[in-house]
Amino acid sequence: MAADLTKRRIEADRVDFLGYKVRCPFDGTTVGPRFVTREHLDVPPNPPYAATVRCPTDRELFEVLFRVSDGHAR
Repeated sequence: MAADLTKRRIEADRVDFLGYKVRCPFDGTTVGPRFVTREHLDVPPNPPYAATVRCPTDRELFEVLFRVSDGHAR
């Protein structure tokens, strides 16, 4: 059965994602660029703005929306 849809979209700093510091919302496995299945380029400011990620442990798909830590809008 599909997990709660609110867990399918998380926000994370892009630097943390590139450093494998982002955790899967389903089982807590750390994920990063290696597990990206698709980049989303349709939300400003700088591409990629979001990425679809597949967790290597539980195989769940979720979306990581990148936020900027210096106060700029996403």
